[in-house]
Amino acid sequence: PKWKWDLFYNGIFTRPAGLIYEDYEDEAMAIEPIPLPAEWPRYVGIDFGAVNTALVWIAEDTARKAYYIYRESLEGGLSTAQHAAKALMNATSERVAGWYGGSKSETQQRMDWKAAGIQTHAPPVSDVEAGIDRVIELFKTKRLYVFKTCSGMRDELGTYSREVDDAGQPTEKIRDKETFHRLDALRYVIAGCTRGSDRSLVGFA
Repeated sequence: PKWKWDLFYNGIFTRPAGLIYEDYEDEAMAIEPIPLPAEWPRYVGIDFGAVNTALVWIAEDTARKAYYIYRESLEGGLSTAQHAAKALMNATSERVAGWYGGSKSETQQRMDWKAAGIQTHAPPVSDVEAGIDRVIELFKTKRLYVFKTCSGMRDELGTYSREVDDAGQPTEKIRDKETFHRLDALRYVIAGCTRGSDRSLVGFA
């Protein structure tokens, strides 16, 4: 793609055509890690996968209704029990108010995580585009930030885009959608942790 050519051969950064999260500005929304108050609730999004399982951790500033992505992981080669054990260890001193994961059809995976000690809820919104809209609205209103240490998330935000047609116009199809595990986990957790908290968000009445 032209944007990759410009970046690697010309040293010019341009956004990919059809970039989905174009309202995310890495310069402004990727921040140095800050101390997170213990009373802030935490939420975790999980994208299940036999090869790659992604977890995205979010803290909510309840006063501002702002959200901070402060931890990420993408790991393979572990059983569900091992993934859950690592997640529970990370959550030991944190107030996790909800775990959200999987598509509507992944009931068995949620049952497996429950058996491993984590009650994982289906995201309240199953439609992909509606979930994307909810994340976009948080970026538009400057209420979703990413710790700079979450480099995988930042990379996915900067490359998640729609395929383009012969005229260079974006189509509805997401390019290589199955490779963006962190963003799937982000979509799940945002749908869960903002449920009923802000009815002004796009597509959620």
